[in-house]
Amino acid sequence: MAPPTKRKPDFFERLQNFDRRWIFLTMGLAIVVPLLFPLNLPFRPSPMVRATYDAIEALEEGDVAYVSVDLDPASTPELEPFFHALMLHLKRKNVKIAFGSTWYSAPALVERWIRDIVELQTGVPGKGGYEGPPDRLYQKNVDYVWLGFREGKEAVINRLGSDLRGTYSDRATDGTKLDSIPFMKGKNKLGDFDLVILVSAGSPGAKEFVQQVQTRYKIPMVAAVTSVMTTDLTNYYQADQLLGLSGGMLASAEYEQLVGKPGLGAKAADVLNVGHLVVILAILFGNFIYFSGRRRGSRY
Repeated sequence: MAPPTKRKPDFFERLQNFDRRWIFLTMGLAIVVPLLFPLNLPFRPSPMVRATYDAIEALEEGDVAYVSVDLDPASTPELEPFFHALMLHLKRKNVKIAFGSTWYSAPALVERWIRDIVELQTGVPGKGGYEGPPDRLYQKNVDYVWLGFREGKEAVINRLGSDLRGTYSDRATDGTKLDSIPFMKGKNKLGDFDLVILVSAGSPGAKEFVQQVQTRYKIPMVAAVTSVMTTDLTNYYQADQLLGLSGGMLASAEYEQLVGKPGLGAKAADVLNVGHLVVILAILFGNFIYFSGRRRGSRY
């Protein structure tokens, strides 16, 4: 008697033994490919991000903005793209900038960004897809000043609202007296600046600036924060305590789009969109395998 022939598994049986490593490989490609070959998927800026852009766009040549950079290396993927676009936006409008920080981990990042972004020309028409007005090289203590880090958290923020010069000992980080910097004359407190821009990854940060000084002195402020902070700060935007709010990586990409130079944020937005699509398809595929297996099992 001939031995029974072994039956080949049909399509649905093979699905039950699907190797999940293919899912991991697909997700890896969804991350790498958009970074190497940007897809430039379309998206529409949210009202909060557009309000942020409009508040900065309203600044005029010669105005002075105070930029508080309160973050650490872990938050740079979400906030560095915004900072890049912000500097291009301010520089092409010839707005003077005073940088400060309440985070001990921020100075090394700020000083690197100043060298790589502020002191270099990043907006060249016809280069990198940028067709807006050109920016220029900013000079230390002429176009910008780096005031440095001060410990004290909310106490420091509170004091900045009434005595910025005392908070920074009336000197920049390189020892230059603030009175010798032309655009800092008359800038004694946060309310003397034309706009306060908060690049914030946590506490102390945008929330504490609103609580400690905005409500008291009615200072115009906009904020760029990480995604997890957006919910807490949206109420401040709705109450007009923040003129604009950019929250997370996608919002940074939206701001880049408004400024006119897609960069790190746009690439990251492509990764998020493609990655989310892969996750959705994986869920649908997994459910298809599960229910097809149940249906087949019920026949026997």
